[in-house]
Amino acid sequence: MSFRVYAVGLAVLVWAVPAAAQERGTIEFGGFASAASFDHELSLKTGYGGGGRVGAFLDPRWSIEFEDAEMRATRPNGLRDVNVGLLSGRLVGVPVKSGAFSLLLGGGAGVSTETNFMHTYGVDALAGVKIAMADNVAFRVDGVWDWLANQDWKAYRSVRVGMSVYRRPSRRVETRTVTVTAPAPAAVYVAHEDSVSAAETRRLRNREAALLALRDSLRNAPRIVPTTTAAMMETMQASIHFAFDKSTLDDSAKTILDQKVAVFQANPTMTIVMVGFTDVKGTDTYNMALGERRAEAAKAYLVAKGIDAGRVLMESKGERQQIPNSAGAAGEAPNRRAVFRLLMTPDVIRKP
Repeated sequence: MSFRVYAVGLAVLVWAVPAAAQERGTIEFGGFASAASFDHELSLKTGYGGGGRVGAFLDPRWSIEFEDAEMRATRPNGLRDVNVGLLSGRLVGVPVKSGAFSLLLGGGAGVSTETNFMHTYGVDALAGVKIAMADNVAFRVDGVWDWLANQDWKAYRSVRVGMSVYRRPSRRVETRTVTVTAPAPAAVYVAHEDSVSAAETRRLRNREAALLALRDSLRNAPRIVPTTTAAMMETMQASIHFAFDKSTLDDSAKTILDQKVAVFQANPTMTIVMVGFTDVKGTDTYNMALGERRAEAAKAYLVAKGIDAGRVLMESKGERQQIPNSAGAAGEAPNRRAVFRLLMTPDVIRKP
């Protein structure tokens, strides 16, 4: 490939670095090295080279991609080496995904050329694996089989090893400000970034309506002088933690929630926002849903203990707002948490 192709490819990769993991509308840019072997009837032996690909995700499990592979191929009987090029397009699915690992299966069609005599077309199949190295970077290995239609369906096989980076579509950021009437200073909460969807819009509207209803009820409630103790504040701010990829409450989490129930019962106008978090394993979309399930599990436990559901609001941050210096299996565990934020508590915490 020419220097111009390499320069354009490098520019695309640099532009894509701020991208995030795959979701609908995400674009994949990749580069790879390749090695191939040919059926002997094609008068070719082996080839080595490289290429690049660009793809677009239709949803987290399906994508369509196009690639150009170029290689230098040897020939039998002492004949001169030739250049072989392949331009193809295919549909790729992800039938299996576990953490950072994804299995890839795909099929499509393409055209190929050889310097001297072979100009053909045909179909291909792909099987590969992808391992996420970061939110926007993955290591990828593919095996590709090509069958040539006008060469009596003779075939050649290639292995491709390379890296892919991702750029997802633009997102809007919604900012909401809630004033805490407790002795603590006013706090600003920023809602998580997310693409516009009916479900998300409905959730935000319901939450806003709940906040307005709470504000009106508190405005009409008798004025109570705020009083508190350090122990009670510590109880309400204590986080609970979850096992990897789970939203089930363990005995430790239930003990912490039982302590909060006692404070809730002693302060009937207290309201909190429960925020679910995850570590960085998995896609952004999956982690947002997992964070919400964790918040829902904690809320369901409190409601089962007799706390009014309207006093517990929920939010998911997913893998956003990671705890600093939390890399590695042990360091990521604290990120799998649910955090409790006092929202509006005119009586704050009353002394019994």
